[in-house]
Amino acid sequence: MTQRHSDHLSGMRSSMSGMALIIAAGMAQMLVVIDYTATAIALPRMASDFNVSADSLQWVITGYILSFSIVLAIAGPLGDRFGRKRLLLLGIVLFGGVSIWVGLASSVIELVVSRIALGIGAGLLFPLSTAVVSAAMPQSQLPRTMSILTGVATLGMAIGPVVGGVFTELIDWRWVFLINPPISAVAFILMFLLSTESRNPESVPGRLDYLGIVLLTLGIGGLSIGVAGLAEQSLTTSISVIAGSMVTLAAFVWQEFRQDAPLVDLRLLGNRTFAGYLTGGSLSNACWCVLIFATTLYLQEVQKEDAMTAGFQFLYLSVPVAAAGFLGPLLQRRVGTRRMLLFATAIQTAACVIFWMSDVSPWLAIGLLVVGFGCSWGWSMSQAGGIATIPQNNVGLASGSMLTVLIMSGNIAVVVSATMIKAMGGSEMADYAPGVSASYLLALGLAAAGFVATAIIVPRETAKAESRTE
Repeated sequence: MTQRHSDHLSGMRSSMSGMALIIAAGMAQMLVVIDYTATAIALPRMASDFNVSADSLQWVITGYILSFSIVLAIAGPLGDRFGRKRLLLLGIVLFGGVSIWVGLASSVIELVVSRIALGIGAGLLFPLSTAVVSAAMPQSQLPRTMSILTGVATLGMAIGPVVGGVFTELIDWRWVFLINPPISAVAFILMFLLSTESRNPESVPGRLDYLGIVLLTLGIGGLSIGVAGLAEQSLTTSISVIAGSMVTLAAFVWQEFRQDAPLVDLRLLGNRTFAGYLTGGSLSNACWCVLIFATTLYLQEVQKEDAMTAGFQFLYLSVPVAAAGFLGPLLQRRVGTRRMLLFATAIQTAACVIFWMSDVSPWLAIGLLVVGFGCSWGWSMSQAGGIATIPQNNVGLASGSMLTVLIMSGNIAVVVSATMIKAMGGSEMADYAPGVSASYLLALGLAAAGFVATAIIVPRETAKAESRTE
């Protein structure tokens, strides 16, 4: 009896320690989520202060996401090789420190450059917090762990728009970034105390794939610039840039298959289940990013609402996102990860129909309420399902590879949305409504494609295996 009681107490302590680690990692990721959503709300006011159009200032978001994506690709292999906890703490320090630079930027160029630098810290912080938690948990608990982690992180969706709106309207948009350092300090202390160092003992030693880094940067950066230029430059120039970027990305794929320790492990796509979750999740996240960008411009540029009112309007989206993050693990145990991702993309598709047909109240609020659940589950379930199929020693590389593709898909989708808005009447003509409506149609197509991809690629046997595991 005494031994049984002792084992029970030991198990409780282990469970509480694991939950505390998940919450600490979620807080670290929450920093990135708050920054993204709060920045989206503050974007029109930034544009006004620097005397540029709101859609032209998309590079404050896309430049950040670009550097974020590149570092995501590097963070996994670096963490596997040199220590996940060490680089996670470095990422938190960089994120907090560079936020001060962003908040004090005195020109558009300095703002964009500092945001790109901020993406470096975020690119270390986000995947390595996932990898630290994943390495500490048994393989059988990974789907549930990932769902809880993303649930904590997505609380930033509920906080971010309000933070962005209140600070922008009542104080100054710069405080959206100046609030990051104290939160970073808390996240640093918690992760330092609660996490343990982990590496991949099978990690291949040697030099980093510098050529792969260059090719990925040029490919994604050129593609973003080429798509954005369709509304501003000559068609021939933009198409040439896009074509060159596609060739560069093809060279990147060739380079990665030649590497023993690739930046993005494309061999993972040979795992049908992983590939299906990656595809469905990427399309779902692209839909989410377009909705945030387009709705921000709609509320402030079409409806002419102030930043604080727009921020509170986003609570219709962000509260369901946060709630869904905590309901997800409960539903996941009952219906399985595959069905949850199918349900998520179906919800997003239905909500986007509402946005496209009518973007005025109360339909806008209804659409945001509905789509919040789909956005949250699309993000969390794709990662939970994909990473759970990977051997535990490789979770750092798998996490980084998956997040790189998810984030890059969102980046390209926002660039496409901004280009459509500008081409259909934004900027000088200041008629954002047609482009916003087209962006909602784009989001609808992305969500529907995510549903179809998940249904076709992720095997049905996956759901049966999950049911047996539970």
